[in-house]
Amino acid sequence: MENFLTVRKNGVIVEVVNLSKATMEQAKEFKTILNEHIDQGQLSFVIDLKMCEFIDSTFLSTLILSLKRTSAMGGDIKLVLPNNDIYSMFDSTGMFKVFQIYESVQDAVDSFNTG
Repeated sequence: MENFLTVRKNGVIVEVVNLSKATMEQAKEFKTILNEHIDQGQLSFVIDLKMCEFIDSTFLSTLILSLKRTSAMGGDIKLVLPNNDIYSMFDSTGMFKVFQIYESVQDAVDSFNTG
């Protein structure tokens, strides 16, 4: 199974993270994938983290830096989170103020089309 799966829905890149633990080891690969999309002009992303049980600070940093780069170009990165420790971590660290969080990929994709 691939660590990351790219799906396109309604002009939005959906990156499915197929990892129970997203750590420094995978952050470099993920950053490369996102940067390739951005370099090709893709600026609308949904990152599906539903399979993750743990995200370390390096992986989170990759998400934040990619969001900054994408936002500077007029794009956005929206997240789909599982209802577990990751959700609690995002809540306690204030990441809900940084990222738009959705319960489903479809809701996140639809949000690009509705504003």
